[in-house]
This record gives sequence, C-alpha cells and structure tokens, in this order.
Amino acid sequence: MEGIRNIRLEKLIEREKELNCLYKVEAVLRESDLGTSDILQQIIGIIPYGWQFSTVCEARIIYQDREFKSPDFRETEWMQSTDIIVDENIVGQIQVVYTQMIRMLRGSQFLPEEQKLLNTIADRLGDYFFYKNLEKTIHYIESPGKQENEKDELLSVLSPESDEHWKWRMEMCRKIAERTNFNKYGIKAMYICGSTKNAEAGPSSDIDLIVHFDGDERKKAELTSYMNGWGMALSELNASKTGHEIQESLIDLHIITDEDIQNQDSFASMINCVHNSARLLKSRDN
Repeated sequence: MEGIRNIRLEKLIEREKELNCLYKVEAVLRESDLGTSDILQQIIGIIPYGWQFSTVCEARIIYQDREFKSPDFRETEWMQSTDIIVDENIVGQIQVVYTQMIRMLRGSQFLPEEQKLLNTIADRLGDYFFYKNLEKTIHYIESPGKQENEKDELLSVLSPESDEHWKWRMEMCRKIAERTNFNKYGIKAMYICGSTKNAEAGPSSDIDLIVHFDGDERKKAELTSYMNGWGMALSELNASKTGHEIQESLIDLHIITDEDIQNQDSFASMINCVHNSARLLKSRDN
C-alpha cells in the first residue's frame, strides 16, 4: 500500500511540474513588450523544469533558421521533438534532450505526458506567432497607399479554409488514437507523419499513420481491418467537406515492428529522428 501511495504521489508531482511549466510559458507569451528572441530564450529556460529529470534536461528551439538553446544543450540518444506550425507551414522545432541516462521506463527516459506537454508548448507558440503575423498583416492592410490587389493578397492569410484540410485530419487522428484499444490490436504506439503532420494536406491528401506493432498475424489482420474501416469513413467525411471523392481508405497505414525501428527501415526511420520526425499521437503507456 505504501508503494502505491508513493507512485501516486510521484505522478501528482510530475503533473504539477507540467502545469507549472505551461503556466510560465503562457505568462511569457502574454508579455507584449518582449521580442521574439527574448520570448524563445525565456521559454528555453522554462522547459526543463517541466520534465522528470530537470537537472539533466536541456532544450533547443529552432525558429526560422535561428537557434535558441540552453547552455549545455547537445544532441544525445535521449531526445524528443515536435514541430512549430504557423498557418500550415512548419516554421521551427522544439527539441528536448537528456544529457545522461537516469532511469528507463518502458523503454524510454521520457514520460508519455512529456511528449504531450512538448506538443502543447509547440501549439501555443504556433498560435502566438500566427496572431502576431496577423496583427502585422492587418496593420499593413490598413496603412494608406495600399492597392486593392495588394490587400486581397494579404487578406488571403485570413481565409478560414487555408488550414481546413490538415486540421480536421489531425483532430480525427487524435480521436482514433484515444478510442483505439492498443492491447487488443497489439499496438505499442501510434504516430502521424506526412502532409497532415506537416500541415500541408490538401483536399485529396491521405493520412499517413505509423503503428508500432508487437502482436501476432491475427492481431495484424484485425488492426488492418479496423483502420480500413476508419479510413473509409474518413473518405466519406472528406467527400462531404470538399467534394473530392476518394474510393479507398483515407488512412495510409504503415505497420512497423521493433526490428524495423532497430534497422531504421522505411517509415521506422522517422521515429525519434531529429529532422521531419513522426509525431507521437499515443503510446500504450499513456
């Protein structure tokens, strides 16, 4: 019983650290007089304190070819990352590393919640930069001397359809990951890559899902059938939204194994890579 209480207490402490990290990031983003460099450098200083092993945690943000990093940052084998997306474009990346191995938990030093935290920070930065760009655009439009064709071109960034395709695809993938019984289908983790993850999906784009699988052939067949059902339903949804009819599953499923990851075969090479990595949707442990 004492052991269970200690585990619960440890989890509560970790959740508190994550929430404090988010609160501090939000506080920095609300400082309207700060420039971009100051904001990113302050967030770099905040991030490690939201992670389990803060004393050996370092962070780096790459934004529009500029690099902001904590003093002792270096790439190691214990690394996770996520993209910063602004108006359908990947404009940067946040990377978190441990500089030494402290403790492995289910094959990783990182907690599943830490990837969620990293994704949330990247989403908030993306929103922040989008609205900053929007303010500049509106100010430019309202400045005297602008021709109508210039204004029309600038207003196109405000189009509600500009990011429609990748956003609803991403949201559906999150729902699929949450509702799927990972144990039933032999799933260790589910990732997204390609045009949906990169915020580039068009009306006819499929959805590239990577499933880290450790089941038998029966479970593999069941998983394939299950995902095909989702994919056909999403094809119908896509047709109703866009008028583009796709006669096959909208989900392009890529099943990988531990051996594939070890050998860095095909789509398995996108797991935990530094550039253009697949984005974790959910693991069996979270």
